[in-house]
Amino acid sequence: HECCMSFDVTNRMAEEEAGLIKKRTPWEVAAEEKAIAYVSLRGMERMHPRPSEAVFAMNRKYLEDADKKLQKFAREGHDVETAFRKAVEKQQESTLQMDAMTQAWRKENPHSNTFEVGGPETQRLYEQVAAPPKSSSRRGDFYTCDYCKKPSAAELKCCARCKKVAYCNKDCQKAAWKAHKKTCIPWTGTKDPKELALTWDELEAFGGFPAEGKVLEIRAMLDESMVRQVFQCKDRLGKLRRIAAYTNSRGIPGLQQGSIIKWKNPKFHYFMDGSSGARIEEEDLPNITVS
Repeated sequence: HECCMSFDVTNRMAEEEAGLIKKRTPWEVAAEEKAIAYVSLRGMERMHPRPSEAVFAMNRKYLEDADKKLQKFAREGHDVETAFRKAVEKQQESTLQMDAMTQAWRKENPHSNTFEVGGPETQRLYEQVAAPPKSSSRRGDFYTCDYCKKPSAAELKCCARCKKVAYCNKDCQKAAWKAHKKTCIPWTGTKDPKELALTWDELEAFGGFPAEGKVLEIRAMLDESMVRQVFQCKDRLGKLRRIAAYTNSRGIPGLQQGSIIKWKNPKFHYFMDGSSGARIEEEDLPNITVS
């Protein structure tokens, strides 16, 4: 089979070095190193056949080294707990993605118990249930700073030239310009570009109030339903959050694994178990389309 690799970390490093995005702090880098080792060790326990003891030992060493770095930063007064929580959350998204693909594969192969990762079959399942909703390159993102990536409930000031990226202040715009000018193509449309659908982070910035006139577009990726429909859902940037149906039927008409949900006037919700995302009520259904 073909080997699968994620280049998220190396891509981010390249973007930071190019000045496209703000560099992470040293404790954020250490938190990511620890999270990668931590989640990798948990994942290796599920593999069949299991990796060699040498591979386990190598990852334990990575975990130990990263933990020592974080302890040093903690003594210096930096918020390493938040950095590590966010890093683990990011790494667990990959685990949930694999769980979703395995779930879809099991539905198609109820009498098989071995799922080989890699190759065209894995790619097909990814596109079927785990790929982010497609975004138009003709639309702009006006609610997240293109440099520091901080989301906002208020529309940010966009680049006057390309009109498709926005910044939270002049400092971020100035810091980003050296790299952005290489890809900044003047907007030639007769009207300003339309805005992209909100991301989970952008919706959360509205503080639990409805994002009037905005649309959240997500893919229903992993089915966690029991007494009501519950799905892990992915936004256009790959962020995962949970939706739960608190409707009269305890479901959302037409919703199944892989569906695309578009919700007008959405609102963010924090669940009692500590997770977050969206609680869909009966009165929300007229503003929701499922395809």
